[in-house]
Amino acid sequence: MSSNLEEFQQRLGHTFADGDLLRQALTHASFGHEKRQRLPDNQRLEFQGDAVLQLAVTTELYHRFPQMTEGQLTKLRAQLVNKNHLQAVAREIDLGEHLILGRGEEKQGRERGSILADAMEAVIGAVFIDGGWEPARTIILRLLGPSLEAISGEEDPAAANPKGALQEKLQAEGDHPPAYRCVSETGPAHARVYEVVVEWQGRELGRGHGASKKEAETRAAQTALEGL
Repeated sequence: MSSNLEEFQQRLGHTFADGDLLRQALTHASFGHEKRQRLPDNQRLEFQGDAVLQLAVTTELYHRFPQMTEGQLTKLRAQLVNKNHLQAVAREIDLGEHLILGRGEEKQGRERGSILADAMEAVIGAVFIDGGWEPARTIILRLLGPSLEAISGEEDPAAANPKGALQEKLQAEGDHPPAYRCVSETGPAHARVYEVVVEWQGRELGRGHGASKKEAETRAAQTALEGL
């Protein structure tokens, strides 16, 4: 196995007994299609990984937040396992640089969100097949740890994280995340007021004001959620 893949395994936190499994998890279907050969790709491992990811997150949320209802837990799980979140996790471990792609797919960019998210699920599936439930669960909870810790456990997850709730809602309708744009800054330097608009697919969904851009973005997301 190449030294690059050894480094990747260190970042991932799992050393594969079967190195071919890892290579398969990193191989996009375009690679075989371009060579006109039936080569192992990561689609089946993605299917496996999705199920393992769902179970690990479901079990963790169930035990971590005993006061939450089924509906609230379902919303939190969707927030943690959606494609946008998975691609962010994949970037943290530099998964994209190890992908095996066809030339056409390579030209479109190996850091494309959908490819990264699918490969992240495939890698999780490969870890499960290679090492079993406990290694897969440990890796999932470590990678998602910062997001899990950020969840306050408040009764309404959307109130705790309106930007995350908005992204989750829009994710069900399309691949593109909402975009936040600061449109004005007013007031003296020691008391600035920022106005931010949140847009999605060319449409303005809401506006918000705040003493920081982050606060303005949060209020814009709240406005958008109320409008939707």
